[in-house]
Amino acid sequence: MTLRKKPDAARGVAARPRAVARGGSPGSAGRRASKPASARRSDAAVAIRRHEKARDNAAPALRQRASRKRLSPDDRRAQIVDIVEEFFKTRPYSELGIGDVAAAAGVTEGLVYHYFPSKEALFMAAFEVRAEELLAFCRPDPALSLMEQVERGVKGYIDFVEAHSVAYLNLFTGSVAAEEAIQRVCTDARWRIVDRFIAALGLGERALPVTRLSLRGYLGYSESVILEWLEHRRVPRATIERMLFAVIGTALLVGLSSEDEPLPPDVLAERDTEYRRYFSLP
Repeated sequence: MTLRKKPDAARGVAARPRAVARGGSPGSAGRRASKPASARRSDAAVAIRRHEKARDNAAPALRQRASRKRLSPDDRRAQIVDIVEEFFKTRPYSELGIGDVAAAAGVTEGLVYHYFPSKEALFMAAFEVRAEELLAFCRPDPALSLMEQVERGVKGYIDFVEAHSVAYLNLFTGSVAAEEAIQRVCTDARWRIVDRFIAALGLGERALPVTRLSLRGYLGYSESVILEWLEHRRVPRATIERMLFAVIGTALLVGLSSEDEPLPPDVLAERDTEYRRYFSLP
């Protein structure tokens, strides 16, 4: 009897590979046909773009980790306050949030809250810094005469206000105007300016409650005038300066002449004449 040869699969022998496509070779059996060169270049370009996108997406996180390593806690706190101050130059208080500050600093909101427990606390710190900068702009030079100190003080104040107009408006408009803590900062700055006036008079050792109150009234007037001027600019800056010089002179004269122990009338008259001549006032 003739025995039939069993198929390879039945004998446990692996099946031979099928014939390759025309133009192929036995060594290429079971593999896909090679892509054209242009297609391979296209795939490579896509891969490169994906890599670059992943790298760019990771860059902020890497910069964030690096910046955290570089800054000490004090420096980080100062950086966050500086960013808020920069925002205040162009944006109202009501439009800012912790998220804006965190994004600009390259940190998480949680880290901002680590240093400042609330938006109000953060903005309060920024306002305190701004108030100190304002006082620095109009700091008097004790070596100068009263008139020269007044002139430098007023011009320095307006210089600061023009450079930080939005921040200045933030102090007196919108919801921030009702923030008790921020208004305390403003009130403290006002009284420090009053003290400077008294020191410029050479009368710092005297209480002078009427004169201090009169000068405090002048500051309220000046803030109202400057706010109106910033918003509408209907008159030139030189006119604003002249108005303020005149009101300061009047505030000083009325205050010093109304104290329980006023300056002698001839001394007051001499000082008033000198003051008005210096500023070309009527």
